[in-house]
Amino acid sequence: MNKNVIGLIRVSTNLQSEENGGTSLEFQKNKLEQYAVLNDLKLTKVICDIASGGLEDREGVLELENDIKNGEVDSVLVYNVSRCFRSMILFGKFYEFLKKYNVELISTSEGIKSSNSSGEMIFGIMSSIAGYEKSIINERLHNGRLMKAQKGIRGFGSKVPYGYKRNSKGEDELNSEEAPIVKYIFKKINQLKKSKMTPICRTRHLIKLLKQKGYKINGHFITRWNIRDMVSNAFYCGDLNYGELSTKGSHTSIISKRLFNSVGIV
Repeated sequence: MNKNVIGLIRVSTNLQSEENGGTSLEFQKNKLEQYAVLNDLKLTKVICDIASGGLEDREGVLELENDIKNGEVDSVLVYNVSRCFRSMILFGKFYEFLKKYNVELISTSEGIKSSNSSGEMIFGIMSSIAGYEKSIINERLHNGRLMKAQKGIRGFGSKVPYGYKRNSKGEDELNSEEAPIVKYIFKKINQLKKSKMTPICRTRHLIKLLKQKGYKINGHFITRWNIRDMVSNAFYCGDLNYGELSTKGSHTSIISKRLFNSVGIV
């Protein structure tokens, strides 16, 4: 008899039920309990998950993973793999986690156990499909971003560069408060480069000037690293770089390409 067997059941919403064409939590729980009795398993608890998000968003999965990490689980019972995981990618991630901690997975309605060779093969195929599915999604995302970049549209990165904001159409446009600060930094660096100050002294002097003016990024005074990132980003002079692709962006530039090239890396 397995001493530590935990069940995992899931529906995507509270309204989902057998009457609505779903598989209710109560129905799944009864099936797991019946399977445990018939197979002489000690089912210590059944974790109920009502979620539609990924693994990271599911409280039930997180609870189960914590139990597994604490060495409290020998086997996990699910009613059905497709019922418990909305995609093969999520299943593959969870199955790899179980293998890492040497925990058996049993799908009661499908009669599959990872502890025997045939079950291990079936779950292995499912996990391989998950990897293939993930690679296809990543390829589609890359191709979509590449096509946008070729049109001069910035379709990658969650945060827009300082000096810009994203409008309701998802387009990058100038931030009226930040763009002048960016322009000031580039122009001031270009002026200071004509002095006899060393690069370190120039940067320190610029940071001092920015503090005096009260210029900040995300509520913090501008640092050397902020300046370095800014002057190395060709987005400010109208270019768009994605991987090895470099093209003219559809956004409005803050500075000229001539000024950007003359400033160089700080």
